[in-house]
Amino acid sequence: MATTAAEAKSNKGSDLSKYESEIRNDMAELKKDIAALTKTMGEYGKARADDLQGRASDWSDEMLAESRRTVKKLGKQVSRLEKDMEAQVREHPLQWFLGALGLGLMVTILMRRNHD
Repeated sequence: MATTAAEAKSNKGSDLSKYESEIRNDMAELKKDIAALTKTMGEYGKARADDLQGRASDWSDEMLAESRRTVKKLGKQVSRLEKDMEAQVREHPLQWFLGALGLGLMVTILMRRNHD
């Protein structure tokens, strides 16, 4: 049987509408996939931000603790130096007095020079 021109056009038209329907379905699936991907990326970004915030908080707590330990060590060193200096002053009071007097005179001379 020979197909007529109208039947051939009809077959081509149904083939085109079949492809258009498939394209529309594929586009709808792509839209859903993009929406799901966008949602997942947003959740990932929030989780990552929360993780970084937690790490920053932990890091700041560690730095604060380390600073406190350092201040405590420095306080002990200053106390030890203070006791050593006090012992030196008690052993050699005249030398320390003369040294303090000389330092005071030098500071006075320098201050007078700066004012002139």
